Amino acid sequence: MRIALFTEVYVPMVSGVSLTLKRTADALRRRGHQIRVYSATYPALPGTGPDPNLHTSRSQPFHLSPQVEWAAPDRAEVQGDLERFGPEIVHLATEFPMGLAGLRIAQRLKLPIIASAHTDYERYASRYRMGWALPVGWAYLRWFYGQASRVLAPSTAYEVHLQRRGIRHTGIWSRGVDTHQFGPEYRSPQYRCGLGIGPEDMLVAYVGRLAPEKGIDRILSTWPMIARLHPRAHLVFTGHGQLEETIRRSGLPRVHLTGTRSGIDLAVSYASADVFAMPSETETFGNVTLEAMASGVPPLAVSAGGVLDFGRHGENAWMVDAKDPTAWVSGLDRLLADGRLRRRLAEGGRVTAMAREWGPVLDGLLEHYAAIIGPRGSQRPQAA
Repeated sequence: MRIALFTEVYVPMVSGVSLTLKRTADALRRRGHQIRVYSATYPALPGTGPDPNLHTSRSQPFHLSPQVEWAAPDRAEVQGDLERFGPEIVHLATEFPMGLAGLRIAQRLKLPIIASAHTDYERYASRYRMGWALPVGWAYLRWFYGQASRVLAPSTAYEVHLQRRGIRHTGIWSRGVDTHQFGPEYRSPQYRCGLGIGPEDMLVAYVGRLAPEKGIDRILSTWPMIARLHPRAHLVFTGHGQLEETIRRSGLPRVHLTGTRSGIDLAVSYASADVFAMPSETETFGNVTLEAMASGVPPLAVSAGGVLDFGRHGENAWMVDAKDPTAWVSGLDRLLADGRLRRRLAEGGRVTAMAREWGPVLDGLLEHYAAIIGPRGSQRPQAA
């Protein structure tokens, strides 16, 4: 297949969406498919050259989330590039400038369109005090998604959410994990020692963007109590984002920032922890929680969103009620104090991860593409 992918976020920008799209594009190419990505312009990583499969449009940092580049694509120039590539299908992975450009160009060229939904804008809006924008936002999203033959959600929970908002021509494009890339064997006493964490100390890890919508305030507000209950517990944040300086200046005891890590360094960050903390209610899947499971680390997670597709309380994770203000503290206290529970959850998490390899996930995405490229699939439904 020849696939054109339009997305506002792509590597080297680091997020669950950008990494998923990059991993998918690479895997499709290894299977012999051709995929061209249309995205915003992000600063190149040191020592890396241009990606011949990537077309970038000029952009500037988005004011609400400066890590994200807001594109201003030249549609005529993008269309010329797309026509030269000659795709069989256009995949819209984001809904705003880049996705809208892809939509309009695909319609002009009468190409089949599929969309994928990655972000829970409704919960994001509450975090950024923009609830007033939701009626207009959902009207736009219903129109935008209505132009696609199918809208793919990363989890059952988010598919149901879309359908409740009037977007009913949906499907599931789940997520997987590479259990060779992430595993308990990457646990490193040297990594812990470098942070000043001894073999008898406890390491609580958070991996992800340091942004308000990730629920980091839940960790920060309760850490003083945890630090008193567990004087040998350390909290390690791996990632970058708007809240980095807030965390650095918080003065909280035994809190460490490592910045963004990748490759083996990221695997080490996961596997060297004793507990993985994911306080976010906005995850449409929860990639990092699944990566922690693959790493043999028991997760403490909020019982909301996409993690419900694979997180089982007391079996492979400790799930807490987001509305219970005491649940996070009691859950983290329990995990830090109970080694037998941690081992049981770690074993269950590893089993879960082993059953969620990327191969079947990619098979499912290709099936969606094939159905839409086919003569019946290319007929666009009426907007809801």
